[in-house]
Amino acid sequence: MNRTLEIRDFIRLFKKKKKIILLVTFYITLIGGFASFAIPPKFEAKTDVLVNFTTANIVSSGEIDANLRLIETYKYLMKSNRILNKVNGSLEETYKKDELSQKVEIQSNINSQILTILAEEKTPEKAAALANTLAKTFQEEIKTLMNLENVHILSQATVGEDTKSIKPITALFFIISAIVGFLVSYTFVLIQEMFFTLIDSSEKAEKALGLPVVGVIPAGEGKLIHELASFDVFTEMFRSIRANLLYVLSKKNAKTLLVTSAEPGDGKSYVSANLSIVFAMDQKKTVYVDADLRRGTGRNLFHLPKRVGVTSYLAGQCNLQDIIQPTEVPNLSFISAGPVPPNPTELLSSTKFVRFLEELKNQFDIIIVDTPPLLVADTLHISANVDGCLYVVNAESSKVEQAIYSIELLKQVQAPLIGSIINKSKGSTRSYSYYN
Repeated sequence: MNRTLEIRDFIRLFKKKKKIILLVTFYITLIGGFASFAIPPKFEAKTDVLVNFTTANIVSSGEIDANLRLIETYKYLMKSNRILNKVNGSLEETYKKDELSQKVEIQSNINSQILTILAEEKTPEKAAALANTLAKTFQEEIKTLMNLENVHILSQATVGEDTKSIKPITALFFIISAIVGFLVSYTFVLIQEMFFTLIDSSEKAEKALGLPVVGVIPAGEGKLIHELASFDVFTEMFRSIRANLLYVLSKKNAKTLLVTSAEPGDGKSYVSANLSIVFAMDQKKTVYVDADLRRGTGRNLFHLPKRVGVTSYLAGQCNLQDIIQPTEVPNLSFISAGPVPPNPTELLSSTKFVRFLEELKNQFDIIIVDTPPLLVADTLHISANVDGCLYVVNAESSKVEQAIYSIELLKQVQAPLIGSIINKSKGSTRSYSYYN
């Protein structure tokens, strides 16, 4: 299957899964945002110092250039052990040497003689005290170290004006958490869509299987349509499928339709029974053949107690007329699977089974053959002797990879594939509200 996705596929996926994407995004946003309140707060204080060579009113350009070259030296001195140790001794709280160095940052602008001291602490008061103490200590130590009075404190850091909260930024936490939540939730549904995809739409079925979708059946109670109202949504859907199939069958002059699926529970017998009924409703002389010799369920669908059927005929115990049972639906007959044989595959691949189908063609207009799932080889043998094959997918459980594998099995034996039918489709219910 081609795994490439286009932009419209991403948009379609979001629309389809938007509830879970938005829900997961919302919860992760809340968790991440409120987690910011558990992070200890940090405040930053700022003060500026001006550095020059002289206190004279007029400063030459040469002096300014020399001073700029010494800026890096002043920045280094400001965070030197000598300065920081004196700062540490002047503060009420004592810090480790490395800890104090990490709490302060010295910044300078190009072509500027101003050094900016940034101090980080748990409270604005402590941050301001640290910035002011460092500036004052540096100013005094330069007098001793360089015998110069060229450091001027431009402004003392004051709480409120020169301090601000820097950690955590709650709004930023909420924004980042929302982005992370969206990416995580969307990635999850994207992986699920690409590698654990259910065939729950006509678009997916046609893209994955390369077959036309002849009908989409909504999820429901699973009743046979002759038990429902004439204009019930299920009845109308099977009428639509019948119209599509009649067009195909008329072009091929075909009578026998095989119905199969990948796994038990996909609804192939339910589809087979209702297809038989809807053809009979169109005045077509129809027979439903339960060819699932291992676990036939057709007898239970039509509430027929007689067990003789296909295996009885193939074993030579009955003739064809003995196994054809009438149903309560006009124009519809039924042939049971019969007693479970020890060799179902061999019986279905025998020439006698081929003759069995040919005899039915002489008596009926439409033959619906309900076969086992493609977990066994029985269906592959039958497919060589019918006019068309229908593949049923369960929108609630049929996975793309399994469906592709099943279709490839049928293609390998050159089965006459007509199309697929999507059963139990939740997305189709709203489309048929006209009938309700």
